[in-house]
Amino acid sequence: MFVLICLFFLVFSNSVQAEKTLDEKEWRNLNQTADKVLQLVKEEKYSEAKQLLDFFSKQFLAIRYDDQNLTMTQLRLITTSYEKAMGAVTSTSASHEQRVLEVSEFRLVIDALVNHHHPLWKNTETQVMNYFAKMREAISSENNNSFQHHLNGFLQRYSMIRPAIMVDLLPHQFQRIDSHVRYVERYRNTIVTDEEKSKHLKIMEDDFKKLYKGFEEDQADPSLWWVILSIGGTTLLALFYAGYKKYRAEKNKVKMKQ
Repeated sequence: MFVLICLFFLVFSNSVQAEKTLDEKEWRNLNQTADKVLQLVKEEKYSEAKQLLDFFSKQFLAIRYDDQNLTMTQLRLITTSYEKAMGAVTSTSASHEQRVLEVSEFRLVIDALVNHHHPLWKNTETQVMNYFAKMREAISSENNNSFQHHLNGFLQRYSMIRPAIMVDLLPHQFQRIDSHVRYVERYRNTIVTDEEKSKHLKIMEDDFKKLYKGFEEDQADPSLWWVILSIGGTTLLALFYAGYKKYRAEKNKVKMKQ
């Protein structure tokens, strides 16, 4: 009896391991397909890239992704980035650079789901951190035009890697990074002339260094809460005011009926 039980568990474990290996192989195939799509777009072979994206869709649908432990957020990121990539290769007006950026976003998302140790988005460190250096130089020389130009370049790169880092980071870590970016984007017109706001760029730069090295601490410091509240406070007040107006309107309706 004991021998039969051992044989059962041996066969079962081998079956599970084989299925896991198969699933990993399928995801590696998806990653390779996404890489080929990007290479075709870089070579301006947009028609062939579209055909390969169609093939990717069939590959993805063939996977039993209910077994992949994908979250709804991850599925949404895959779908959204795929649609943007398809729109880029079929567009009649998009520039080549824009096409490459859109398809790169798709490529990085798929890679982040497969490569957990060193995802491709981390290879953008030099480009992204160079933008910080140039923005700091622009602030030092009080050159607002230069600052806006380099900030636009940074935001373009961040938009490309944002879905991939959302896949990789814990929710509160991603919120930390994203809140920094939203703050700088919101106050971009006064950062060069406002010393307090320009100081925040250094805090943001330090956190991006941690992002690329890997977050070692999970506790949110006071600066993070300040950024989140500064961005979210206005939204909360607007929602409260809208709710109050609706309440008063409903109350007035009741009085009129009475």
